[in-house]
Amino acid sequence: MTLAEARVGSRVAVEAFVNTEQASEAIRLGIAPGRELLVVRKIAGGPLVVQSGVSQIAIGYGLARCIAVKPL
Repeated sequence: MTLAEARVGSRVAVEAFVNTEQASEAIRLGIAPGRELLVVRKIAGGPLVVQSGVSQIAIGYGLARCIAVKPL
């Protein structure tokens, strides 16, 4: 499953990056394999807001489709 497919309110752990070209962009946002995220908000076809620790991060839909996650 990708981060774009996760439901609002769900907790997920980042497993890997589907597209390695965008891995550096995700890592700059503090999203790396093993990181636990809470999906806070989704806008259809638009950005997602996730919470990592005490920080909330907006992630574009294209990038979210490249982040493989597993439910916790």
